[in-house]
Amino acid sequence: MKALAAYIISGRWQAVLVVSISGVLTVTLPPLGSMLNYLAAAVVALVTLHVGVLAGLQVMVIAAAVTLLFYQLLGQQAAVALVLILMLWLPCWTTAFVLRQTNSLGQALKSAALFGACLLLMVFGLYGDPSAWWLQQLQQVEASLAEGGFSFPALTDAELLQEVSALMTGVLFASLVIGVAASLLLARWWQSVLVHPGAFRDEFYELRLGYGNGLITLGIMLVARFMQGTVSDFAAQLAMIMLVPYLLAGLAVIHSLLNRAGRGGGWLIAIYVLLAIVPQATLMLAAGGLLDTWIDFRRRFTRDEGRTG
Repeated sequence: MKALAAYIISGRWQAVLVVSISGVLTVTLPPLGSMLNYLAAAVVALVTLHVGVLAGLQVMVIAAAVTLLFYQLLGQQAAVALVLILMLWLPCWTTAFVLRQTNSLGQALKSAALFGACLLLMVFGLYGDPSAWWLQQLQQVEASLAEGGFSFPALTDAELLQEVSALMTGVLFASLVIGVAASLLLARWWQSVLVHPGAFRDEFYELRLGYGNGLITLGIMLVARFMQGTVSDFAAQLAMIMLVPYLLAGLAVIHSLLNRAGRGGGWLIAIYVLLAIVPQATLMLAAGGLLDTWIDFRRRFTRDEGRTG
């Protein structure tokens, strides 16, 4: 990975080449498409962080033009590639710009969440509540599966389908924010490996998001809990997006505490497996990251450790 990062920053055209190849393969290799798209976004973010904001923008624009031209020549839907670019490369460049200017990982992650929140607001503002559209799509999926002889109880429960469809837009945009954050973190790690090995670990371990953002997120969660109808549904989906940085803050707390306790990688593997198979664990970890805004588990652990010593 270090060799790849060194190649990317060795010249503008080298970076354009990596981003363009990743962009072209994003749609042509569906199983690997999302991973390659995250890689392309991380390259844009790395150039922005390490070389400069203008250099990152130039790499993104040139690679986007090459990718779109490729699909146009092949008669493929260039609009699909354009959407992929605008929904991942552009916010990664923006968050990398914020990180470069503020040198604050927390501020950069909050800007990623703000991007997702703006998308959600735009959807509700332009099209209204999209839950009816999602319900129709889920019903079509259920009908297609039934024709093939498959049956999933979750898709045949009308009440559950209503609840899921009311949250699908928020889930989609929260996933997008996670992708932006993951690409940004990869770029920051690359930069650390090239310039100051170990700096990314220290920066990630100290990740915190501030009281103001915590109060806003908590307020949105309370609106989702106590209001009704479209307001409640919108707030619930907005809360999902706002909690993404706190999911990462929760991971930072876990990593930091395990490191200070001298625990091995087996604990981290177990935690990531749990997060992958138990969705409720993800919400609990995000809630823990939000609580850390006021409790500061890492400082308390250090203080208690000092008293014990």
